[in-house]
Amino acid sequence: MKLSGRKIRRILIWSLVAFNLVLCAGCGLTGLVLQRNLKQGGYTESWSADDGRVLSGLSYGKEKANKYDLYLPKNLDPKADAPLLLLIHGGSWTEGKRGDMAYACKYYAKNGCITATMDYSLISQKNPDVTVKTMLDEITACIAALKKRLEKEGYHAPKLAFGGFSAGGHLALLYAYSRASESAIPVAFVFDKVGPVSFHKEFWGADISAALIGYGAHIQVDPKKLDTPEMKAAADSLSPLHFIGPKSVPTVFAYGGKDDLVKPIHRDELAKALEAHHVPNVRVDFPNSNHMLWDDPDSTVAFRKAVLQYCETYMNWKPPVEQKEEAKPTEQKEETKPAEQKDEEKQSDLKEKKAAK
Repeated sequence: MKLSGRKIRRILIWSLVAFNLVLCAGCGLTGLVLQRNLKQGGYTESWSADDGRVLSGLSYGKEKANKYDLYLPKNLDPKADAPLLLLIHGGSWTEGKRGDMAYACKYYAKNGCITATMDYSLISQKNPDVTVKTMLDEITACIAALKKRLEKEGYHAPKLAFGGFSAGGHLALLYAYSRASESAIPVAFVFDKVGPVSFHKEFWGADISAALIGYGAHIQVDPKKLDTPEMKAAADSLSPLHFIGPKSVPTVFAYGGKDDLVKPIHRDELAKALEAHHVPNVRVDFPNSNHMLWDDPDSTVAFRKAVLQYCETYMNWKPPVEQKEEAKPTEQKEETKPAEQKDEEKQSDLKEKKAAK
């Protein structure tokens, strides 16, 4: 069953790439609502020179799509180990670009993490040989390039975490569970938003499952023959769920309670598998949200906190100390002054006010 890019896009909606269109929406009420949704979903984030440096369009391979952006926080201590987060964009494996994950890179970089986001080869009629395996191979190449670049910049990131949205979440999970041993930097954990965890028909129905397997593995698939050993093996090879075991990396995951694309079965079966193998995990529910996860702002905050907490737990990293926290010792010192000293200061203040009059 050979599929065109047009047909697969009818099966799977746009993911983060659609946000670029949203940001260009007009000034009407619809545009304002969409802008509000983007903001409360956490998909907008400011950035300036005070936040750090961005190295854009760095190469990790020979293909046109083999580019990545690197975000280096300001005041990053080169002598200290830093957490590295690699963010992977969505777009149904057919669309999207690395800039779609800029908001996440900025947020985590502003919280003290080195972050990066990558382009990868997309499935299309112009690139008929591209498969999910191609994308995983490119992730391996990107990590190797990241390691060399960080060494050149004078930083050391001993551990890496993957993050992704939708198709990017699928790739992050699949790589972390099945190919982490190839990574030039040890994988500490993975964090996923609405990433498909299985390509089997129980998760999609026969027609869509056949389409996804055919597209992801570049093979012909008959929806009526999905129960054959060959087709089950093909689906397994594309399904993060198939690779979960006792040694799988810790996982933070989030899914929408009203998502009609990547349905709650993905969330439920992922949770069940992680628990069955005693893999540390944090599940963040977005009960009121569809695929875009923008109707539960409290859950967005909870997800971000969980990721930063995992940076502390599994990367031996401490978050930057805020200025307000640094002011606490001074405040305590003021409160512990002897009563006699406070009285003398009050008397002195009164004398100065009378002299001024």
